[in-house]
Amino acid sequence: MELTDAELAAAFKAGDPEALGLLMERHKAALYGYLLRLTGRQDAAEDVFQEVFLKLVKNPGAYGEKEKFKAWLFTVARNAAMDQFRRRAARGEVALEGPDGQAGPADFLASAEPGPEQAFYGKDLGRRIDAALASLSEDQREVFYLRHYSELSFKEIAEALKVPIGTVLARMSRAAARLREKLEKEMQ
Repeated sequence: MELTDAELAAAFKAGDPEALGLLMERHKAALYGYLLRLTGRQDAAEDVFQEVFLKLVKNPGAYGEKEKFKAWLFTVARNAAMDQFRRRAARGEVALEGPDGQAGPADFLASAEPGPEQAFYGKDLGRRIDAALASLSEDQREVFYLRHYSELSFKEIAEALKVPIGTVLARMSRAAARLREKLEKEMQ
């Protein structure tokens, strides 16, 4: 029988280091994908990802078990990413990648050696999707990423962002409408 996240978190608090490994394994793909989309940089996503689990290692009692572990984990990740943005802004760092130069979905999809034509159309579609995503408000984009890249439920997103579920649903609805509009324009 597979243990729940709450059971694994409790086991880790009780001193079982393997429980943390299982939690990391269970959530690493969704969390890293979310951080990669949120930060737009592989190195930044890796730094924040490590920071999230280091926080858990240093303070195993931080998870209060009143909320779902996954929602709590994404809240910690979001806050860590925002802290990193603030630190970089305070140091005057400017990202080399701009909205048009950021790596997009087509750059991260593993494939079995696409041909030149496939590579061109894949990157072109990726750029179009990135441009459409960039047109969303920050709140809409974040809900979209959490739903589609991290596969959180709307309830989990509401818990992670600490907003009512109606707000999450409205942001997602507006995001979907805006993406549809932008992509339909691009395809004409």
